[in-house]
Amino acid sequence: MDFNKAKQIHCLLFSFVGLFYEKVFIGFRQESKCDSSLKKNHKKILNILYLHDKLTITEISKLSDIEKGSLTTLIDLLEEKGYITRLTDPADRRKSLISLSDNGKKEMERVMNYFAQRMNESLHKFSSDEIQKFQNNLEYVVDLMKKL
Repeated sequence: MDFNKAKQIHCLLFSFVGLFYEKVFIGFRQESKCDSSLKKNHKKILNILYLHDKLTITEISKLSDIEKGSLTTLIDLLEEKGYITRLTDPADRRKSLISLSDNGKKEMERVMNYFAQRMNESLHKFSSDEIQKFQNNLEYVVDLMKKL
């Protein structure tokens, strides 16, 4: 790949991230009626755990771009509030596996239903073909990103 193409891809990725936060994430997050004591990084962790069964702090750190030292404090509060549980990793007793508690799963289902409703409202002006292409393209991008 040549340098200019790599530069274009870089610009497109940052444009996508900016648009995602502007058009989707910020508005939905502000209106989702989540626990008001939770900050955006708490919500980011809950979303990551919703998509993954059990993760170590190192894995959550990589997926969230939050330093492990800061992550420990965030996870402590989520555990205190009953949203997550910590279990000792059977493969390595020095590590903890973090997962959503039953209460955390219930809250995330509520939030995901809200987001799905909002996404449905946001996409109503597009044709079913456009929506299908959008979904297919997102799936393709996610699959490609996993290979990087």
